[in-house]
Amino acid sequence: MSDVAILDITREALLLVLMLTLPVVAVATIAAVTVAVMQAVTQVQDSSIGLSVRMVVVMVTVIVLSGWGARQLMMFGRQALERIFGLTPGLF
Repeated sequence: MSDVAILDITREALLLVLMLTLPVVAVATIAAVTVAVMQAVTQVQDSSIGLSVRMVVVMVTVIVLSGWGARQLMMFGRQALERIFGLTPGLF
């Protein structure tokens, strides 16, 4: 296995991590900003409200996107193993 192939697999792995985590981080950020604005408008300064809303929103996002994320991860793993071991595509 060449250095170029190792770098290519590493680059794809980092892009996959970014692609899998970005929706969860974006939803958590949007929820945090929305709750912060609502707390500022209503002058309710309870920190547990913001935390609980973010936790629920993040859990729902992870559950909704888990099937898609698992498929992406399995495809990457299959392609990486085929490249590492030089196997024919579709063997795994």
